[in-house]
Amino acid sequence: MAGYRPVPVTTVAGLLDAHGDRLRWLVGRRLTGMRGLCYLGDGERCTTLPVLLEFAGERLELAAEGFDRFYVSRDELVADPLPDTDDQDDPDREVGWADLWRPELAVLLGATVTAVRVLEHDFRLTVPDGGLIEAWLLGGLELVLDDGSALLAVNSVDALEVTAGVPGSGPWRRTELALPGQDQRAPDRS
Repeated sequence: MAGYRPVPVTTVAGLLDAHGDRLRWLVGRRLTGMRGLCYLGDGERCTTLPVLLEFAGERLELAAEGFDRFYVSRDELVADPLPDTDDQDDPDREVGWADLWRPELAVLLGATVTAVRVLEHDFRLTVPDGGLIEAWLLGGLELVLDDGSALLAVNSVDALEVTAGVPGSGPWRRTELALPGQDQRAPDRS
């Protein structure tokens, strides 16, 4: 996409350093829209391309890649025209912007963000010699909403999944972003 060059982050510290202020800005803002790039043929969202979360005229743009790369930007993408798809070989794979109107997401519209949490997941890999590699990897974001729900944007191994949920649920380790005048909250190890 022309002009869209977000920088990936792979750790909680990297995300907070690069985008902490941008994410703190969400607290107190009302979620007014959600858009994604969808296949023109069937309307399904292309999970490897960015999602736009709209907050009264301003946008947070999110994407994910690999096991732990997360991309965050704000008001960098132009969401009105279609992306240039001239270089695509398969017309069924052409994409365009569309609202994400799945019922479980639509009910979140109008809610106000009360907290932002960075998510990590417990990654485990058994290597050929029988050894185990284990690490906490950057997984995404949880936006806690004033209606008692949460919007989760998580890296699902090379895809960004956007779902509704209950705050604090699921197998995630969470680090809540501190607001100005608060201390950074330690990760929740549950």
